Amino acid sequence: MKNRYSLSSNLILITFLIGIVNLFFYDYKSTQELVIFISILITRYLLFILIKRRFKWSKYLLVLIIIRSVYRLYLVMGEADIHPVTKINLSLQAVISILAFAILYIVPKLKEWTNERRKYLSAARISNAQP
Repeated sequence: MKNRYSLSSNLILITFLIGIVNLFFYDYKSTQELVIFISILITRYLLFILIKRRFKWSKYLLVLIIIRSVYRLYLVMGEADIHPVTKINLSLQAVISILAFAILYIVPKLKEWTNERRKYLSAARISNAQP
């Protein structure tokens, strides 16, 4: 997968755009919540740029974003007075962020592992075929 950085960064951009939509649907109880929300949006956009430019340490920022998304989803799902669109958007953000992480870091490791295993198994077959 040659364009995994491009695909992953585009997924993060989608989560950024979903966050902008949430800006209009979520009812903020304090200015502090709004400031945190905007800082997370800025972090998502920064992460989009970092992944697009292939910074290796961007995975740590991505993990923090995923943890924050799952935590926020946990908090919001329990509240009854939250708009349903917000709940759906937060779920989408969490799933898309996890998918971006998987495309960027887990899938290449799995491919590497299967290629190593395939080499080992083919070498074992060749050695067993010769008397």
